[in-house]
Amino acid sequence: MVRDPQRLRWPAAAAAGLLTAGCAFATNSQDPGRQRVGSAAVPKLGRVLVDGQGRTLYLFASDPPNRSSCFGACASIWPPVTTQGRPGTSGGTQARMLTTIARPDGPRQLVYAGHPLYYYQADTGRGDAEGQGITQFGAPWFALTPQGQIQTTGSAHGGRQP
Repeated sequence: MVRDPQRLRWPAAAAAGLLTAGCAFATNSQDPGRQRVGSAAVPKLGRVLVDGQGRTLYLFASDPPNRSSCFGACASIWPPVTTQGRPGTSGGTQARMLTTIARPDGPRQLVYAGHPLYYYQADTGRGDAEGQGITQFGAPWFALTPQGQIQTTGSAHGGRQP
């Protein structure tokens, strides 16, 4: 049986494209390039760190300073905030407090005041803070203030009333 190379080229290219997109999604689901960290007033939390699109950023209480301990299943629910270039600051955040660390599973992860930063997959837009105060993967998750302090106010439902 003779195979037509033209017929096989499209499915192979489509599969490669999907695999590449899947890898990018898994390692850097929120930002494909240079990241910017700012701050915004989030309901029931006050002023906390957010990304350039206004999405709340979190810390994992069990992370040692300047090191992430969230990989695999943890990182699928709490994707690390990563950058492919030098990160920037705005809105009251302090550039001297923003650094990056290497991750074995993707681009460099942002760190603010020694705390690796993460998104919460259930937050879908600006001002959402559904991850605030949730305990998962052995420790609680909290938003972070522009001063580098853990924001402990608010509930696991972003301070929203049921």
